[in-house]
Amino acid sequence: MKEHEVVISLGTNLGDKLKNLKNALSNIKGCGRILNKSRIFCSDPWGYDSENEFLNMGLVIKTSLEPMQLLKKLKSIEKKMGRTTNVMPSYQDRIIDLDILIYSGFTVDVEELSIPHPKIKKRKFSLLILKDLFDNEYISDLNDSAEKMLLKCCDESKVVLFNEK
Repeated sequence: MKEHEVVISLGTNLGDKLKNLKNALSNIKGCGRILNKSRIFCSDPWGYDSENEFLNMGLVIKTSLEPMQLLKKLKSIEKKMGRTTNVMPSYQDRIIDLDILIYSGFTVDVEELSIPHPKIKKRKFSLLILKDLFDNEYISDLNDSAEKMLLKCCDESKVVLFNEK
């Protein structure tokens, strides 16, 4: 079975956020082998207003799951951790959010899933995660480096390294 490199972002802004990330990490191990993980970033909510800041991080995993199989597993982890289905058409606070950012060598564009994630280049926190994971390397699936994409990004929201005490 062929394995693929995948970048997954993890985000949480409800409850014990650090515990949520650790729980998600533990569950994601069932989807594949974790090759690399970014540091944790604290960021303002993106795309909506909330008093609850997010903790975000990213992973590079090696998986034999196909994109839709992986999406199904990630949605199952979200549900298991207590995430409720979004009934509103807008963003809302969440206990956990797991997104496939890049699935190496694959492009997907169906209603349930778009790869590469269509908002990567618009979100500062996503680009900082990629920079942390890949440094200044060229990311072929995005045709650019994270550093160059950050220079072009118009997102002015606050994103800082999380200081784990």
